[in-house]
Amino acid sequence: MKKTGPDNRRVLYGVLALSAAMVLLWMFFYYLTVRMIRGNMRRQAETGAAAITSEVEEVMLGLEDAAYELAHYEDIAGVAGQQNAGDFCVAGGDFVDAHPFIPGKLSGDDTVAVFGKNGLFYRIRGSMPNTALMRVFYLCENGSNRTITVASYDSSYIGAWEEISIDGESTGYVALLTEMGNIRRILETYNDLDYLGVVLLSGERILCSNKELRYEELEERTAEAIFVNEKNIGLSGFRLLVYCEKGFSGQIGNYYRLVMPVTVLILAGVLLIERRLYLAEVGRRAAGLQKQKSLISLLKKQISAHFTVNTLNVVRAMIKKGEKEGAAHICDELSTLLRYANAGDEYISLMEEFYVLRQYVGIMQARYPGRVEALIEEEDFFDSVFIPRMLIQPVVENAIAHGLGGSAGTVQVKAELRGEDVIISVKDNGKGLDEESLKKLRESIDADPAEGEQELEHVALRNIQRRIRLVCGEEYGLGVYSCEGEGCEAVLTLPARGKDAG
Repeated sequence: MKKTGPDNRRVLYGVLALSAAMVLLWMFFYYLTVRMIRGNMRRQAETGAAAITSEVEEVMLGLEDAAYELAHYEDIAGVAGQQNAGDFCVAGGDFVDAHPFIPGKLSGDDTVAVFGKNGLFYRIRGSMPNTALMRVFYLCENGSNRTITVASYDSSYIGAWEEISIDGESTGYVALLTEMGNIRRILETYNDLDYLGVVLLSGERILCSNKELRYEELEERTAEAIFVNEKNIGLSGFRLLVYCEKGFSGQIGNYYRLVMPVTVLILAGVLLIERRLYLAEVGRRAAGLQKQKSLISLLKKQISAHFTVNTLNVVRAMIKKGEKEGAAHICDELSTLLRYANAGDEYISLMEEFYVLRQYVGIMQARYPGRVEALIEEEDFFDSVFIPRMLIQPVVENAIAHGLGGSAGTVQVKAELRGEDVIISVKDNGKGLDEESLKKLRESIDADPAEGEQELEHVALRNIQRRIRLVCGEEYGLGVYSCEGEGCEAVLTLPARGKDAG
């Protein structure tokens, strides 16, 4: 086993210490931020709960008070005491003429009705359908609670009733009802606060709410809420429940949990770069076979680091766009790809290489939706042919970044056996290169490190060329072919080695 040099150990320990400090710092800011956000949410919920409860109580108590007052009007008692339908209607009309103003704070669409014990009724004001009024009479006759709810067609009503009596004998009822929509509008006053839920209940039945939910869901939400306030409304038997969900602060937590591993991955990328520089120095100082082995390892790490940094840029861009779930998925994919890229075995089967390539293409398609199409053709011989690890992905990355150049297009990847060699083709349908640009690209790929070190654009392709020739021989390598307007094709020529390769 190769020993880790003192300088390399210092870099490793430094990055590990920096990673631990960064994680602790993120955790500190996470708990501080969540605590501040939840405190602010709770204060807003308490303020909203008090205001909404006051408004709902004002409406419901107003209906109760008005019903009680009307029930003690002598004229109302006279209406309810009529036994003949015609006399009942005449008495009702006389009451309306004599009392143009109804007690209580009523809205324009509130309904006031008087009922006789014989089932006759007269609508003093409002437009509640007759069928709904008949239901109200039934509830007055058979209910012990002074508040009622009635549904009719696409409308629901909520209100209060009082018994009318003369000399202690019941002669009928008076009822005041308002549309449930009036209550719902009060509950929706704070709808701009997504985390605030307001529910009006009767027993275990939800009458109206500012959110669509069932009673079972309400129990779950209140159990996890950071604030719950429940209050009975007057003597009505109704309950008003206000709760504050922790969903928003939970989203903050998810964001921090996503950022922390990404931060660690970035630090890991720094470690890879530092290690690459260290190995480069070792490679320059070593001689003979040791120099060649170190150089091969260096080239592999360069390609891995290049891919890592580019993928992290994709993650960062998606986080900025708010695509958190997609970014988390790409982080999982990146973890798999990093393990693949840095595995110990130098050679892997074409089947494995193409499998990882599909994962990488998936990342690119998530980053550029609708812009990158990949046609990856696989053959039966892929299981039995082994090639150096991490060769095809950088070529595909170059085709997407430079071949397509940001435009929508297709990248085709395929491999075929020719005698004892395997030929891998990566072709795009981009704008292609003119003769001069193609010549410069070929010179850049074939350049020695000292000649091409300032040209970063095609460093991955140059490293692939050097790696292939060091591992497989000078007769193998990477060739690039293109015509202006007809796309570009990169061809890898490798020996078709079996499982025991390397």
